[in-house]
Amino acid sequence: MEIKIDGRLLVSTLCARFKEEFGGTLRVYKGNKRCDGSEKVTDVATSTGAYECRGSKTVGGFEKDLMSQFGIKVQVASADDWVLALDEMTLAKLPEIPKNATKVQMEDLKAKYGK
Repeated sequence: MEIKIDGRLLVSTLCARFKEEFGGTLRVYKGNKRCDGSEKVTDVATSTGAYECRGSKTVGGFEKDLMSQFGIKVQVASADDWVLALDEMTLAKLPEIPKNATKVQMEDLKAKYGK
């Protein structure tokens, strides 16, 4: 499990690759507004470069990396885009979030990851 990000990608392509690779939804923002996907990564980034991420990376670490490396605000959510993933989860564990997850189910997952 791995994803490579660079400025030439469309946001919609990045989100699709993220879902295909990790099974979760990637929400990308330009300022406080969620991108519609037609933008290139360079259109929403404050800096450019390349980034590779593996499934062993935590959700929180991934979100912080994209902010520090590109200046891109992202949030990782469940596959059905119902709830935000826990920061402590690895990207590879995103498929464990149940569809239409309840607060209790997310608390159970939180306990599982020790936070």
